[in-house]
Amino acid sequence: MATTPKIDFSPRQGLVPGAAHLALDVVDRTQSTAIALLQDARGEIRAVVDGGIELAEKTAASVFRFARKVTARVDEGIAETLTGTERLIGGTVKSVRETAKAATDTANTAVAGLTGPVASA
Repeated sequence: MATTPKIDFSPRQGLVPGAAHLALDVVDRTQSTAIALLQDARGEIRAVVDGGIELAEKTAASVFRFARKVTARVDEGIAETLTGTERLIGGTVKSVRETAKAATDTANTAVAGLTGPVASA
């Protein structure tokens, strides 16, 4: 903080010069105080702005960490779903093949029962 000049109350020659010097001393002291207060306010505002910027940085970093975690969990869920779907489709195809083979065997048996034994050469 800047040093403030002391008000000089030493006697002046005459009333008007003394009052004028007193007024100038008061103005000088006032402007020094005002500038010192503005410097203090500037420092505090700077601290607030720096804190806000730091908070914004930490918030952004936190959002990105959260986004990475969400992406990882969604990917895991999709991977499990695809694996389950693959197993389901594979099982369904196998079941359809077995059903088709059984239907073919049943149809062949039914045709053989209606037409009689097949001649072999």
